[in-house]
Amino acid sequence: MKKIILNFYECEHYEDLDNYVDDVKACGGLIDSREVDSVEEVGTLECSVPMDFWMKFKTTDAYEFMA
Repeated sequence: MKKIILNFYECEHYEDLDNYVDDVKACGGLIDSREVDSVEEVGTLECSVPMDFWMKFKTTDAYEFMA
């Protein structure tokens, strides 16, 4: 597993971030921490991901919202 940080736009609150979390988990990622800046509307996930994570994640809706 490799540690990465993912940033997403269009993220006003934790419910928005939960949608992105679901996609990360579906691709084998483990969430280490999460944070939302509601003023900037940006969400950040610190994750541990497997080596094939990006191949799977690029096909998700969350990928389109990466900042």
